[in-house]
Amino acid sequence: MENVRTYISEGQLGAVEGRGPFAEERVEISEDAAFEDKTKTAERLADQSPLARGIRQAFMYYGVSIVQTFVEFGVFALAQLALPTGVANGIAVACSGSFNFLMNRNITFKASNNFWRSVALFVALYVWNFLFGTWFIGWAAVSFGCPEMVGKFITMAMQGIWGFCLCKWVIFR
Repeated sequence: MENVRTYISEGQLGAVEGRGPFAEERVEISEDAAFEDKTKTAERLADQSPLARGIRQAFMYYGVSIVQTFVEFGVFALAQLALPTGVANGIAVACSGSFNFLMNRNITFKASNNFWRSVALFVALYVWNFLFGTWFIGWAAVSFGCPEMVGKFITMAMQGIWGFCLCKWVIFR
């Protein structure tokens, strides 16, 4: 006999909670059918062209980066209440970087390669971004009279572009 799972639709859940008339009605679907549903979803994603998959990953990558910004600012704001600014910033960067790594590895790129290799490459990318960003902001200000905030924006844009490329084709391949 095959295994059967019982599902309650949202409307029926409302009934169970006393909000509707269908409290006893159940929908039963076999585990084979549930597996088929998951298989069809996986096949649909696999059928996407490389361009469509890349565009989807880019949106997810930049979405993770936006959330990472809020994580960093939130952790910094909380940590700064009890710790010196430099320590608070270090903790915030470590937390947001860890969030970024885990979300992009497990969700955006669904990487299954060597975890520690990915960690080492991701840390190297962070160190490079820090060193390059610090140098570029100062260089652009001295060489062109570029305001530091403009230099920071330019470095963030460049880092976003090469960060996506490196994550997609090197770090999480």
